[in-house]
Amino acid sequence: MMEGVLERAVQLGVDNLRRRARAVMPDDALVQGSAPQVRGFRLDGYGVFFDVEVPSLRRSIAWSLRTMNETTMVLARDLAAMRAFVQAIDDPRARAEYERVLQRVQRQVAPPQMQNPAMPERMAQAGGGTVAAQTVGGPPARALPSAPGTAPAIPVDATLLNDPGEAYTQEVRASLIDAMIENSGALVLGADEWLTVAARDNAPTDPLMPGDQMTLVLRVKGSDIHAFRAGTLTLEQVRARVQAGEV
Repeated sequence: MMEGVLERAVQLGVDNLRRRARAVMPDDALVQGSAPQVRGFRLDGYGVFFDVEVPSLRRSIAWSLRTMNETTMVLARDLAAMRAFVQAIDDPRARAEYERVLQRVQRQVAPPQMQNPAMPERMAQAGGGTVAAQTVGGPPARALPSAPGTAPAIPVDATLLNDPGEAYTQEVRASLIDAMIENSGALVLGADEWLTVAARDNAPTDPLMPGDQMTLVLRVKGSDIHAFRAGTLTLEQVRARVQAGEV
């Protein structure tokens, strides 16, 4: 039963990443590898160990997102400079005409997340990579304000654009931790035993990059799970006690 719970937790992490990526690019080929697979083992004197295979993020997607972010920042600065120039024009008719030209250019060359006229100035002021970053477990990315008469702006997910791999790791880690805490009651762990989950990519290893694969290791003590089920520790408190590492 717990193996199935952890498999669904990994898939939830994948689905969350897809929702975040959908604002800037199609997500059809976001991950590669087979579906999540989990195998559990009880280790006498230690507790329970789960080996979790996770679909990996495609390298081409990660590269595309980083390149898109760099290009977006350059365009944001250029468009913000052009808009400042237009707004400084004294003649109302000329200013309105240049505004229409600028909006037409912006629709043609700007990525989807910059289609709102208010977006370039906000992104340029932020200096790139700091606009409404979305954190796992926190509030969703905040949409930047729209100019009057325009469609709402698309939230800018800086974590995803700057480091797609880290964004994916955050989603999977958060989903696995919650599954470990909330769904492990049937494991009957002793107070001094550990529930351990080791999550790794299930895509074939690249022979040209032998040290590239990383395993995420999560551990929570049986006494902390017991305290959560007894109501003496909150979910947030147990989350903070989960030990996380990479090997």
